[in-house]
Amino acid sequence: MKYLWYKTIRSYVHIGLLFYFRKIKVFGHESIPKDKPILFVANHRNGLIDPILIATAPLQILHFLTRASAFKNPIADFLLRSINMLPVYRIRDGKDSIAKNQEIFEACYEIFAKGESVLIFPEGNHGLPRRVRPLSKGFTRIAYGFLDKYPDKELYVVPIGLNYTNILRPFRDVSLYYGKAFLANDYYNPSDENQAIDALKSRVYEDLKVLTTHIENLDQHDVIENILKEEKIDFLVPNATNAHIQQLEQNPQEIENHKFQKFSKRSKSIWQSFISVVFIINTIFPILIWQFIKTKVKDIVMLSTSRFGASVALIPFFYLIQAGIVTCFFGWLWGVLYFVLSLAWTLMRKYIH
Repeated sequence: MKYLWYKTIRSYVHIGLLFYFRKIKVFGHESIPKDKPILFVANHRNGLIDPILIATAPLQILHFLTRASAFKNPIADFLLRSINMLPVYRIRDGKDSIAKNQEIFEACYEIFAKGESVLIFPEGNHGLPRRVRPLSKGFTRIAYGFLDKYPDKELYVVPIGLNYTNILRPFRDVSLYYGKAFLANDYYNPSDENQAIDALKSRVYEDLKVLTTHIENLDQHDVIENILKEEKIDFLVPNATNAHIQQLEQNPQEIENHKFQKFSKRSKSIWQSFISVVFIINTIFPILIWQFIKTKVKDIVMLSTSRFGASVALIPFFYLIQAGIVTCFFGWLWGVLYFVLSLAWTLMRKYIH
């Protein structure tokens, strides 16, 4: 029953993502080891959208480690655990809470022992800058703890790079790059724990820097990002993007020349504006509710997650209500036609950006 629930939610959310993103590209998935315990490690920029994208991309069931604060509400706790999410505690959750992580780590060991996988975001938090932030050592404790308990078993590590054209706006593009799988066993060294931790962290960090856009120079980050946008660099292709970033960073004068440049904005055509207006009119009630919800979101990075959640929960619901009203006045055929056209128009909306 739990598996059926997971598959149902996964399928529904995947359909929602197809409406929310214009393009979702996945690379390297075919090289993931089959029927092997895997620790997936991904960069983290876009709140709960990140794990949702990864959950709906692979064919295998994943278990997710996410921040414990999301589990405070009893209903949220039940729902999150029902879709294989587990809480992981940070110092900000209280010093005593860290001890609870051992129970979660033990659960991960048993998941691996069954040949299943776990996803963790080793940066520990999300952020707007297009870069890989320093990694915490929590994921190394999980990997090495499993090998301590099951010394005869293998554990694969697969890095994942998430690349967004714009994390703050809907109807944009995203790409997922699965890196080359490697064995955590090769870095496991019980006689020198600190060296083993540093070696695994370094390997994952360097892999993630290749799989996603990485702007090393934080002081010039915004200028470099704007230059890349103006030059229409494809953020979905990290190797080409990073090569261009290296060229810019080796030529500081070019960055300086763009420092105070105002970048142009693309205007919409009449047809694009027409599609937007019709969509807004037809979806006015969910949009108004979202405008209220948006005022309650304190973390700008969580805007996309909140918008997506509101969209998948509210838009189909209101379309069904409006289809019911149309049915009452004009018959079921017109009601069905209205509902199908509403979905088609919503799908069309994402291609005008």
